[in-house]
This record gives sequence, C-alpha cells and structure tokens, in this order.
Amino acid sequence: MKKFTKGLMLGILSLAVLAGCSSNVSEDDLKTNDWTIEPEEEDVPNMIASFSDHVMTINVDVDSMESTATDEWEQMGEDFAKELASEMDFKLEYTLDGDQITLQDTENEDESNTFEVSEEDDNITFTPSEDESDDDIETIVLEPRESEED
Repeated sequence: MKKFTKGLMLGILSLAVLAGCSSNVSEDDLKTNDWTIEPEEEDVPNMIASFSDHVMTINVDVDSMESTATDEWEQMGEDFAKELASEMDFKLEYTLDGDQITLQDTENEDESNTFEVSEEDDNITFTPSEDESDDDIETIVLEPRESEED
C-alpha cells in the first residue's frame, strides 16, 4: 500500500510540474518587460525587444558593443556607428495563438516565421516550429532586461 501511495503522489507531482511548465505565455507576459536577446555569434551585439499590442520592436543594444578603437579617429567612427545603430529599429507584427507565435515583417508581408513559445524561470523562449523550412532560423531567448538606474 505504501508503494502505491508513493507512486500516486509521485504521479500527481509529475503532472503538476508538467502542467506548470506548459503554461501559455500571454501578451501581458511579453509586454511586462523589455527583453535582452543575446545572439549566438560573439561579434554581434545584443538586441533589445519590447512588445506592445501585436507589435514587437527590436533595437540594437549599443551598450553591449565593445570598442576595438586604437586611436581617436577609430573611436569617432565607432561612436558614429553606435549613434546610427541606436536610431535603427525593426518592427514585427506578432500573433500569439496558444503556445505559438508568428512574427511577420511589417515591411515584407511575405516574410514570417512561426515559433513555439515557452517560459522557463523568467526567460521566454521562441523555438522555431517544426514546419519551418528555413535552417537559418535560430531559437530566440528573451531575458528580462535589468532596469538601469542612473
């Protein structure tokens, strides 16, 4: 009887853990924070993502760009490049349906990608859907952005 009770409790605990892990990410969850996206490549700066109703905005995180300048002319060039990068933003329309999100380029309606959405700890992960044929699409991990207090 003890084994049966332990097995039953273990089964209930497993179901509770699985149910907790499979909770759907809502639009409110996405809009709660600004998010940092760290690319897999080393030489690529981090990105900052923010969400509003059906629009995801992505900016370059110029603070994550490391300087390689060896003189003041190179430093001026890097500062100019950072200024330009800080002005650029990319807008994607998103549709959240259960555990799937579709990102649609606002400037090119033929360009969209679908991801499976999951939440782990404070991070939200976009994993390319199995039906996506483009191998260049990577998993996107959104990490809550620390608010910078001056």
